Amino acid sequence: MALTKLNYTGQGTIPIAKIPIITSKLPTGSVIQTVSSQLQSSNTTPNASFADVNGTSISITPSSTSSKIYITWNCGGMANNTNNAIKFKIFRGSTEVRFIPRYGYSTNTNGSVWVPCPIAIQYLDSPSTASSVTYKLQCATQNDGDFRINDEPDAKDSMVVIAMEIKG
Repeated sequence: MALTKLNYTGQGTIPIAKIPIITSKLPTGSVIQTVSSQLQSSNTTPNASFADVNGTSISITPSSTSSKIYITWNCGGMANNTNNAIKFKIFRGSTEVRFIPRYGYSTNTNGSVWVPCPIAIQYLDSPSTASSVTYKLQCATQNDGDFRINDEPDAKDSMVVIAMEIKG
């Protein structure tokens, strides 16, 4: 492997971007690239029918068909109502790749009490493509229960989505 000499004088930023990284030399399991996004829209209040969760879509283009994609979704959520099961689906494009039938559950019998139900979902996918893939979440509640995602008016950047390409 050829070495690259950096002309660094000790001031400013080291020009790391000029160092070539040969991904074929990295060991399996190495992170090749990372993309992230933050919610830039209003809250989501799911009901008994599955619907897209605002701000959860993220796209990444794998460099190899053998790569895996690791995705995380993180934000706050609040549940209310008795027997309120919270369900999620993960989609790659229009294909459902994972169903989470009971992510959270509220047994609250007092309709005025909200129960914290933070969202922390991870998924490891093997898309077998070197073309762009887009992932998103859908959510629904049992019996049209009350569940709110990113419901704080001042929390506009609360949903954080990260996708990482992992060398296969």
